[in-house]
Amino acid sequence: MKTKFHGIDLHKRYATIMIRDSEGVEIQFIPKCTNFKTYIESLSQNDSVVIESINNAFYWSDQIEKQGASCIIVDPHKFKIIKDSWNKTDKRDAANLSLALWMSEIKKEFKMPAIYKPLVQIRELRKLFAEYQMITNQIRQYKNSIQAIFVENGIALDKKTAYKLFKIDGDILILEKFNLSKVSKECIIISLLLTWALSEQKEIIKDSILDMGTLFEKEIKLCISIKGITPFLVLAFFADIGDIKRFKNIRGFDAYLGVVPTVKSSGGKTQMGHINRQSRKLARTLFTQPINHIADSSDFMKKFYDDVKLRRGAGRSRIAVIRKVFNIMRRMILTGVEYRYKDDQIYDKKLKEFEKIIHKAA
Repeated sequence: MKTKFHGIDLHKRYATIMIRDSEGVEIQFIPKCTNFKTYIESLSQNDSVVIESINNAFYWSDQIEKQGASCIIVDPHKFKIIKDSWNKTDKRDAANLSLALWMSEIKKEFKMPAIYKPLVQIRELRKLFAEYQMITNQIRQYKNSIQAIFVENGIALDKKTAYKLFKIDGDILILEKFNLSKVSKECIIISLLLTWALSEQKEIIKDSILDMGTLFEKEIKLCISIKGITPFLVLAFFADIGDIKRFKNIRGFDAYLGVVPTVKSSGGKTQMGHINRQSRKLARTLFTQPINHIADSSDFMKKFYDDVKLRRGAGRSRIAVIRKVFNIMRRMILTGVEYRYKDDQIYDKKLKEFEKIIHKAA
């Protein structure tokens, strides 16, 4: 049984800590703990700790649990609702956290709004994807800047010329064909060099992501049986969801991935809103790119896509197809059954490419 309840308000260089005993009485308050590592080393299996979700929360949670103590990471937005609903609250965040933890574990008055803590491997995968997405956005910004400079000079680049210019180590001599000012040409060259350098780094990160395919080898081999789905996309899917078995129902699964609209119901009227912007968005974003291939994966999926597009428009039809394929992947992973509309020729090609990656990473 836990005998001490620690509420920790983490900051960049120190932590504010409030400790309560099993009766809920404050027994120690540390306004500024600068040696947080030493403090953690003093914890044991009799201690229960709560911290808010910030950048380094997962790291410190791992260190706390290594000492045998339990650790809850709370969603600060949801915790604020609970905290503000109390008639009497301590103004110190650490005191509120420790009180909430004690009330949750001893009094059983409510459940702490804890966030999901993924395995270390999933967190590492998320880091790689975050870097990949950041570089992708930077490349897009530089390309848009280059396009804008051409437009300012009265030039509209065709797709073929743009491809030759933007690809890694593209043909910079193409610029000589255009009537550009000296400053415009210099700006374009600088942006091109940065674009090429970023594109090279993007490929390196993508290789690192694919190397982690060994963690989900079985699941990837199942999911790539769907046309348009690659090992890279499956890894993005798992980077978002972590453990697929933790979702109790499809609605919660879809809401977490941000592919269902928010619902507002009042006075007997129900209004459908936009998708939840606070949900995970990596998989949703990446799965948008091959949406036409996914829609063509079967006659059933094609009809579904066309029907929704006709009724609700292109944007909502894309989200509907992504939601559908997410649910199909979930069922395939849980049952171990391949996609019933699998194209054997395409699947065999993708499987061989993936096995090469696995062999290289081994």
